[in-house]
Amino acid sequence: MHHRVKNNLQIVASLLNLQAGRITQPAAREEFAQARDRVRALATLHRYLYAEGGLYNLNMQSFVRQLCGQIMHAIGEADDGRITLDIQVEDLLMVPDQAVPLALIVTEAVSNTIKYAFPDGARGTLEVGLRQVDKMRACLWIADDGVGMAAGRVRRGNEERSGIGLQLIRGFARQLGGELQMFEENGTRYVLVFVLQQPEPDQDDI
Repeated sequence: MHHRVKNNLQIVASLLNLQAGRITQPAAREEFAQARDRVRALATLHRYLYAEGGLYNLNMQSFVRQLCGQIMHAIGEADDGRITLDIQVEDLLMVPDQAVPLALIVTEAVSNTIKYAFPDGARGTLEVGLRQVDKMRACLWIADDGVGMAAGRVRRGNEERSGIGLQLIRGFARQLGGELQMFEENGTRYVLVFVLQQPEPDQDDI
């Protein structure tokens, strides 16, 4: 099932990519690229579920690392080292129902950071972390040392535009039942604390 879903999502992403290549308006082309990256994030998640036989649990450490690398590569920031990616994710199991909105939060936040935090070829660091803070809760954070979201949008001429990215981040945070905070000091930092659903027991152990 996960293999088929992954293949179908990859087809959708490819169709979006082809359509984006035919659009001449930069803003519209960027919207298509963002939709493509969201679909690719879901395809990556289903690929992990299929590869690990993870109908019940997903190892977030390896998944988040690959997801962030995939986003960097798609936006064209993976090779020259202008933006340093620092992954601080524990070896944590998460149920798919929570992994999906979390993956989409990471996709939106990382994409926004790459677009806005380091304008005019500036260099910097993007940190993505996930850890279990106690028996019940986990904390996700995405932080950068760039110019900040507001300043970045002004430099790109998008001061008046209300981005859908932040709306989606807040919506997925609500889906996780978590508390999202944003800080803009020496860059931008998203912090989300949420109740961690307990993974299902390994079916081989039952």
